[in-house]
Amino acid sequence: MKRWFVAAVAAAVPALGLAQSMPAPPVAAQKPYTVKGPESRNDAYYWLRDDTRKNPEMLAYLNAENAYADAVLAPTKPLQDQLFNEIVGRIKQDDSSVPVRDRGYYYYTRYQTGQDYPIVARKPGSLKAREQIMLNEPVMAKGHSFFSVSDWKVSPNNRLLAYALDTVGRRQYTLKVKDLTTG
Repeated sequence: MKRWFVAAVAAAVPALGLAQSMPAPPVAAQKPYTVKGPESRNDAYYWLRDDTRKNPEMLAYLNAENAYADAVLAPTKPLQDQLFNEIVGRIKQDDSSVPVRDRGYYYYTRYQTGQDYPIVARKPGSLKAREQIMLNEPVMAKGHSFFSVSDWKVSPNNRLLAYALDTVGRRQYTLKVKDLTTG
């Protein structure tokens, strides 16, 4: 049944005139390269790895792939927008986590309406105490095309905050330490 369905769809595409309107997908060049290690292997696409994101040939290929994806998915744009708006419409904009008590502080995160990132905060002793903002991620994210705080941990003496920060999107985090008493 599955083969029959695929064959029917393949036959219908030219009949609907869709094949002529679709661009040809880009084809990545193959360049011989041996990845050295305990067991060496050949990787003809190793040239696509560019940790500096500056290789013009790799960037041109990546732009071609993105343009192809945009062209192929263009007919689904209204549905994408509808799904996005429906999902966002169901998210509570000013949400917060349940406070967790640890070593005399209540720790929590909260979102402000219209913000993509949370504020990480704590209150000493009581939930009625004055809030101490540890990480104001909406402010920290300004000026970055990508921003992620992976994890954070307060030192046993409650004075230092360690957190992992990625501002390039490659999951290569920088460990930061913030003095919570001085900022």
